[in-house]
Amino acid sequence: MPKALKIISKIILVIIGMLLLLALAIFIYVSVNKKKIIGQVTTEIGKKLNGKIEVEDVELSFFRSFPEVSVLLKNVVITDSLYQKHHHALFKGDEVFINISLRKLIKKEPPLKGLRLQGGQIYLYTDISGYTNTYLLRPKKESTTDTAVTRTKNELKSGLLKNIRVTIEDNKNKKLHDLFVNRLDIGVEDRDSVTLSLNAKADILVKSLSFNLKRGSFLKDNAFTSAFEIQYNKNTGVLHFEDVKLVISGHDFNVTGNFELKGENPQFDMKFHTRQIYYQFTRKLLPAHVQRSLSIVDLDSPIDADAMVSGPLKGGEPKVYIKWATKNANVKTPFLDFENASFKGYFTNEVVAGSPRLDPNSKIEVTEFTADWHDLKLSSNKIEILNLFQPIVSCDIGSRFPLTILNDIVGSEAIRFKKGTGAIQVVYKGPITRNNNTNSHLNGVMSFKDAMILYAPRNVELEKLNGKLTFRNSDLFVENLQCVVLGNEVTMQGQAKNLLNLINTEPGKASIDWKIGCPSLNLGAFTYLLQSRIGTTQNKGNKKSVANMATRIDNLLEQCKLQVTLNADKLLYRKFEASKAVADITLLRDKYVINQVSMNHAGGSVALKGSVANKGKNLHEARINADVKRVDVSKIFSAFENFGQDGITSESLEGLLDADVEASMTLNDSGTLLPSSIVSEVNFSLKDGALNNYEPLKKLQRFIFKKRDFDSIRFAELKNRLEISNRQIKINRMEIQSTVLSLFVEGVYSQTGKTDMSIQVPLSNLKKRNEDYNPENIGTEAKTGGSIFIRGRPGEDGTVKFKLDLFNKYNKEKDRAARSDSLQNQ
Repeated sequence: MPKALKIISKIILVIIGMLLLLALAIFIYVSVNKKKIIGQVTTEIGKKLNGKIEVEDVELSFFRSFPEVSVLLKNVVITDSLYQKHHHALFKGDEVFINISLRKLIKKEPPLKGLRLQGGQIYLYTDISGYTNTYLLRPKKESTTDTAVTRTKNELKSGLLKNIRVTIEDNKNKKLHDLFVNRLDIGVEDRDSVTLSLNAKADILVKSLSFNLKRGSFLKDNAFTSAFEIQYNKNTGVLHFEDVKLVISGHDFNVTGNFELKGENPQFDMKFHTRQIYYQFTRKLLPAHVQRSLSIVDLDSPIDADAMVSGPLKGGEPKVYIKWATKNANVKTPFLDFENASFKGYFTNEVVAGSPRLDPNSKIEVTEFTADWHDLKLSSNKIEILNLFQPIVSCDIGSRFPLTILNDIVGSEAIRFKKGTGAIQVVYKGPITRNNNTNSHLNGVMSFKDAMILYAPRNVELEKLNGKLTFRNSDLFVENLQCVVLGNEVTMQGQAKNLLNLINTEPGKASIDWKIGCPSLNLGAFTYLLQSRIGTTQNKGNKKSVANMATRIDNLLEQCKLQVTLNADKLLYRKFEASKAVADITLLRDKYVINQVSMNHAGGSVALKGSVANKGKNLHEARINADVKRVDVSKIFSAFENFGQDGITSESLEGLLDADVEASMTLNDSGTLLPSSIVSEVNFSLKDGALNNYEPLKKLQRFIFKKRDFDSIRFAELKNRLEISNRQIKINRMEIQSTVLSLFVEGVYSQTGKTDMSIQVPLSNLKKRNEDYNPENIGTEAKTGGSIFIRGRPGEDGTVKFKLDLFNKYNKEKDRAARSDSLQNQ
């Protein structure tokens, strides 16, 4: 055993000795042939490169790359012929190490084996005319044989770049690539006569990767590291790498790519694949204009992303396609912020193939979108943003929800949703930036089912609400909205032009056309419309309430113009009852304008116009112009509670009434008429009239015709103009031809103790009238012959007392008052 060890030791010593002798021989050879070796290396470099090469110092290093030999070139500068004009050297290097092969050197073959660049800059420059210093990289013309050898066999087997800045500036194509190579190790291997394999390990900082300077840079100020293999086909000029793991600023990517380096229009394409990358980080890897385009949306959860970038190598905008998917993200947009959002999507800068790959030809598309918005579950099949220079978004969003959720969203006590279900489907196509015209691009439908809504300012509930609201652009349409309002079954339809715009800008200019139909409508239930609005405040307790939404809705409802068309088979108000009622009413902020109302009432018809205006202090001024035709006078007096007077009542009056009424009056919040406020002028005609148990006429019986029947008196057509004011009725001279007697009445009937009436009873009444006597009018100015005058004025007890006016003092006082008024007016 010791003998064997001795033998092995001797063998090792022999080998070491031989190596030392070899090293010594190499050292001696290198030392002796130093100038020759340096000259041969520099000559070889001169063969490879065109241009001017400046080297400050050259050293031969034996030990730095032992057992190989290297030549160290210090402060190397390689320039082209126009360097003095553009001042960009193709290469400036602090130290260039060139590894050489002694075997090839001895055989006088090209000895270059490896290259190491340490500290410096490589600058590939092209000016605006197309001149470039890259011609220096093209090998000098050689013999045909040499060229063939060069194509099939690579001499450099390794390369190292350390602290080298690589800049490719192409002013003609507006392109700039600027990289700082911390370290790049390259191993070169000829797989066969066609394929060249490059194994690389890189640590590089990207300062600029711009294919169009105006459009910005990819990967700006991002570092990447990678170890990868690249295959180069010498025949086709295609550089290919596949499934390369690339770490960009700490995040893993998988990259596959092809670079076509030959031909007049060389192209490239790259595919990036990554998982669980944050959206904000992804944006920073893209050019500034794409970042701006994508910044209209923000989300906080990581996404899975794939990107494809392809285009020309000699300038021009590359095609960019990025697709992504994410789940349970919080998303912010210019319109709404979403929670728990899940969706897929993509970005492309080539919507129309062949058109410039610029913002106007770019789009973002989102599909399979689901999210929460203030507890509403939303979904969308497709959201698309076109023309990222002036972005236009189109989307469809839908949701089904319990209506009570809207209370927190609206955030107001003015409108409260008490129960029911709702559904909404919205389509929007318009600018992505919010402005006062945003709503004009909305289209959609909102439906209600079994809803109950409280409108608090009027304290009124809409029950059993079913129907839908449709909005097209800025217009709102109500279709077949059915509900019960204060016990009245109501069907409503309506439209409002430009409503969705005006709600944001000028709610006072909004006009809503509203059609209401119902089988029976009790107006008494709607006296709340006369009441002052109940003050409401925005619900501040819920942080999720949408800012200003409640205020905008309240302002709209308070300030808008509401044009109402009402059709009711039956209309009720207190004792009033009508059929086939049709009304056209305008509801303003503090005024209701009755444009036209028509109805059948008491066997005839009534048409009226007018207004009701709020005067404050719970009072309202009403102005009415009415046209009454062939109405049962007893019923209309009963319906209107004798018009606030007790001179003639429904119990005592019969006949068919035609009248033109012009009146103003004051109502309180409950709709009750204030009698003292009535100012009216009534031109009437009463046909087939009768007075039953009319006390004023029965009092005349104390003076005349005591044996005649004053309980039921029929009379000819009764016509007159009544002037009503201050609870007084001025009766202009009126002819009464009746079955009992003929008389003429004029004066003032007052409910305030100022009654002063004159009754003229012609003596022709002394002639007996048979039961079949048919009274006929002779006219108020006709000659009546001798007459008895009776004057009615209040007695001490306040009731009207009738006395003989033997000398007709009433008319004499009337004439004197008329002359006095005439003199005062002169």
